[in-house]
Amino acid sequence: MYGAPRFYEIAFDLNRKAEVDFLVHCFKRYARRPVRRVIDMACGTGPHLIRLAERGYRMVGLDLSPKNIEFLRERVQARGHPTELMVGDMTDFRLARPVDAAICMQDSQGHLLTNEQLIAHLRCVARALKGGGVYVFDRYIASSWTNPARSWSWSRRRGRLIVRAAFSALHDVDPVTQIFRERMTLEAIENGTRRVYRQTHLSRMVFPQELRAVVALAGGFEFVQWFFGFKHHQVLERSKHPLLMVVVLRKK
Repeated sequence: MYGAPRFYEIAFDLNRKAEVDFLVHCFKRYARRPVRRVIDMACGTGPHLIRLAERGYRMVGLDLSPKNIEFLRERVQARGHPTELMVGDMTDFRLARPVDAAICMQDSQGHLLTNEQLIAHLRCVARALKGGGVYVFDRYIASSWTNPARSWSWSRRRGRLIVRAAFSALHDVDPVTQIFRERMTLEAIENGTRRVYRQTHLSRMVFPQELRAVVALAGGFEFVQWFFGFKHHQVLERSKHPLLMVVVLRKK
């Protein structure tokens, strides 16, 4: 479905205001420099990138999918946002100029299936950030490997187009590698025509204490704080059964 960015964008056009409010809060509270320029890694169709651009941030978008970048370029140009977009791997990229902050949302780090890949990614991000800049990202976490696969389904309408989405995770869990399978289906109905897109891919769980150790091993960052979801008042340690870990790191 990354080859059908129009339908993907509609399906995931959720209420992102709380998430973007949280990101802006982190930029203002935790960065030791003014945040003006931000990179969104694995930016996809730009749900966070566009909303941050609308708040005046100069955005850089990085994604592995050329179709996503092409689709996003049309979106930002239509809105008149000055944005730099590039196709690239978040474990191996370089920017012409460093940025003040970085984000990686929707558990996109889960596509990194080894600690070595995660370390390479963190070192790339540290290289791309100015001193005192912050990196904010979210990671899905599970309270137990023995839980059944989790699933969600929803639908969105835009004009005459209806997009139904179904997503499930924690299939075929390998407790040693921490890798599992995710499945996604998009059904698009428009003018009497029905199209279905199915995708399955591997993802990897990283647990909180493991993450802190990997960050220390990568170097370049200091740990600032982590939260349950996009709630700046809800620290992870004080949360019951958290499903989403949101982490703030700062470039040394």
